[in-house]
Amino acid sequence: MQVNTQTKPPIFLGGAGRSGTTLLRVILDSHPNIACGPELKVIPALAKMWYQFHTSFFQTLQSYHLTRREINHLFANMMLTLFEKYRCSQGKPRIAEKSPNNVFFFQHLHNLFPDSPLIHVIRDGRDVVCSLLTMDWVNAVSGEPFDYTQDVGKAAKYWSDAVRAGRQMLEEESKRDRYTEIRYEDIVINPEETLKKLFTFLVEPWDPIVLKYHEQKRDLAGESSASKVSLPLYSSALGRWQRDLKSKDKDAVKAAAGDLLIELGYANDNNW
Repeated sequence: MQVNTQTKPPIFLGGAGRSGTTLLRVILDSHPNIACGPELKVIPALAKMWYQFHTSFFQTLQSYHLTRREINHLFANMMLTLFEKYRCSQGKPRIAEKSPNNVFFFQHLHNLFPDSPLIHVIRDGRDVVCSLLTMDWVNAVSGEPFDYTQDVGKAAKYWSDAVRAGRQMLEEESKRDRYTEIRYEDIVINPEETLKKLFTFLVEPWDPIVLKYHEQKRDLAGESSASKVSLPLYSSALGRWQRDLKSKDKDAVKAAAGDLLIELGYANDNNW
């Protein structure tokens, strides 16, 4: 398939699972210029493979006369090809891809698509932990439940690892202008102002239709938040940790993620 190179660079969206990535993906998909379909899931795997091609496999690939630039072109073109049929089917000029684990590979995706916006959705880790523990997610390879859906401390560590991975983009000034963070709480509490800033970052015109995302029919492909994102914005899930976390659970979260909660302003200290 011939990839359309005339469209704007793809948008990549990620964040710890249960942080609001599905909500933001349907909001983006509601924009007249952006197609953001069900999470493709394979982008993190391809990004990881791209890294392996540049490291452990590179010497062998050199013997096949492949350069680093050609490897980059191979992977970028593969991803664009995966996106293209869906983008065309939606009749929109731009694609956005939401897989939560993209957040672990923002650095790689930036190398492949240096002009692509990277959106990191962040939510209070305490609420994320509570939500993760209600999930029945299983590892596709082993068939076993993910440990971070079974244990409070591991859920908090997963959240912390995901957030810190995404925020590595802030460490180099040359990358910061392609990276933005958006808080789930801000989307829910102050949606119009928050989303206007986001679309300015994406260099897309503001269209209030995105606030009516729940009125549009779309393929949610069994996504975990499918029923929730078919509803208008609601705030009842904010601060659920105050109801759901027991004292011992709070101690486990503080041990794994307390410093990051303070760094992000979700807590003033560990006395919560």
